Amino acid sequence: MNEIITFALEQAYPYKTTKSIYNIITGKKSHQTLFDACSQRLMSLYHVMPNLKYPSFERILAEKGKDSNYQTDVILQSKFTYDSMVHTFKALQLMTQTISFHLNGTYQFFPITEHKDIQQRVKILFHKIKEEALIEHYILELEQLFSALSESSLKNVLHYYLIGYEESMYTSHQVSLIEDIPLEQLKIYEFNELIQLVSTINNPDKYPLLSQLVMLPTLSRNTYKTYKLLKHKKTFQDIAAYQNIKLSTLEDHVLELFIKGYFTDYLHFVTYDNMTHFISFYNDNKHLRLKMFKEKFSSLTYFQIKLMIVGIERGDLRVTSSA
Repeated sequence: MNEIITFALEQAYPYKTTKSIYNIITGKKSHQTLFDACSQRLMSLYHVMPNLKYPSFERILAEKGKDSNYQTDVILQSKFTYDSMVHTFKALQLMTQTISFHLNGTYQFFPITEHKDIQQRVKILFHKIKEEALIEHYILELEQLFSALSESSLKNVLHYYLIGYEESMYTSHQVSLIEDIPLEQLKIYEFNELIQLVSTINNPDKYPLLSQLVMLPTLSRNTYKTYKLLKHKKTFQDIAAYQNIKLSTLEDHVLELFIKGYFTDYLHFVTYDNMTHFISFYNDNKHLRLKMFKEKFSSLTYFQIKLMIVGIERGDLRVTSSA
C-alpha cells in the first residue's frame, strides 16, 4: 500500500499538511478529516491503513519514489470509503456464495464474512431473489459486471476471490504467483478494480440486484441519531435542543450524511442561483482554501460552501465551466 500512499500525497492540494493525509489514511474520526477526504477525492483511502503509525508514515515519505518499479496510477474517487468498498465486495462474495450453495441444494457452509450488516443485507436480497425467481437475473448481472471489468483498462484480479460450492477462494499469495505479479503491485490492482467494481454496480437501472449490495459508509453514532431525527422531519432547532448540541455540530452531522451518500437534496440548503454561481467559480478555482471561497461568496455560510464542494466532488452536482 506504500505506492497508494505516495500517490495520495502527490494528488493532495499543496496547502494540505502531510498530517492531514495521514489522518485520512488512518481514518481519523473527525468531520474535518472526512471533509478533507471528500473534497480532495481521497475518500477511497479513508481508513485504508488504520493501524499505520506516524513514524512508519514518515518513513514512507522519506522513501517516496525510491526503488519503485510500478507504473500503475491509482484510481481515486469521492463517494465511498475504503471500508464501504470492501464491505460491498464482501456482500457480493457472500451473495454469490449463498446462491451457489442454494443451487446445489445445501446451506451448510461457512459464510465468507461474519459481518452482521453485510449478512443482513444479503439475507434480505436473497429472500427477494428466491421469492421472485430472480436467480438467473442475478447470475446475468454478475456475468455482465465482470465482463465490463474485463473490458476496462484495468488488470482484473477480483474474480479470483469469488467463492462457491466446491470452489475455494484464492489467497493473495496464490494470485500473485498465478499472475506473476509482486504482492505490492497486486494490492494496487485490487484497489483499483475494487473502486471500478463498486462504481459500476452503483447503478440501479443497469444492475437492479447488484446495486442493492452497495454498502454505504457507516455513520458515526451521533450523526446516526441526527439522521433518524431528520427522517422524522424534525427541525434543526429541535434536533440541536434535543441532543444538546451546537448548530455547528449539527451542520457537521448533515455534511457527513451528504458525504456518505445518505442525503442528496442539496437544494434544501442552498438556492439554485447560489449553487450555479458557486459551481462555475469552483470549477476554475478548486484548489483555493476554504477562506477564499468564503471571501468570494460572503452571503453563503461555511456550511453551504462545504456542502456544495461535497456535492461537486461526489459528482452529485454538475460542474459547469465559467468560460
